[in-house]
Amino acid sequence: MQMNSILEEALNHRAVNHPYLIALRDGSFKRMDRAIHDFAAQYGFYSAWFPRYLTAVISGMENPEHRQHLISNLAEESGHLQEDDLEAVRQIGIKDEWVQGVPHPQLFRRFQNHMGVKDNKEPSIEVEIWRESFFKLVQSESVAESVGAIGLGTESIVKHIYQYIIEAIQKHTNLSQEQYVFFQLHTQVDDEHGLVLLDIAKQMSSKDKKNENDLRKGMLKALNLRAAFWDDMHARALKLDEEDASYAV
Repeated sequence: MQMNSILEEALNHRAVNHPYLIALRDGSFKRMDRAIHDFAAQYGFYSAWFPRYLTAVISGMENPEHRQHLISNLAEESGHLQEDDLEAVRQIGIKDEWVQGVPHPQLFRRFQNHMGVKDNKEPSIEVEIWRESFFKLVQSESVAESVGAIGLGTESIVKHIYQYIIEAIQKHTNLSQEQYVFFQLHTQVDDEHGLVLLDIAKQMSSKDKKNENDLRKGMLKALNLRAAFWDDMHARALKLDEEDASYAV
């Protein structure tokens, strides 16, 4: 199975085209304010761990060139954008001062603050399962599996997922671009990360047929974990609608 076919499999996965994402975009929930607030609260617990996931993959890599690519990704997660990345995000209206020097967890926290998410919000058990399971996955003894998880199963698809979120925010909140810049930034920067990791995956696959299987396995594990989380979030949003209806009666 060619690497481009494996990537196409990822893009067609339920995790990337989930009913929950479609419902957020289309405003299908009765209380969109509650649904987006709940997304902001719970997704933040997964997102905040991203530097840990990336560090775990880097620590398992033996190829110095591959490791350096991911170290550059980690630097960007800390808010250090290269000039070509800044030029790309300027094209969609993002100002340098909104993002340069601002760690990505802080950008997400900015979004949460404007959505009214409190600092003492507790993670659901579903998001704890997701982030802990994903962290264990990227610590895999197989470097190919961890690259498949964070590359093909994450960085290469997040641009498509965040487009649903961006449309939901634009249609159903009054947030400014600066307040939800986390998502627009990642549709640009993570696209480049995804291409770099796809190239790494192709190199690994060409050297060893087993690597191709491990890459796909890591990818599918990551996507299945994300899809399970979306299932839970969808159920939570529907429950919030039911609670609101009960209150109205």
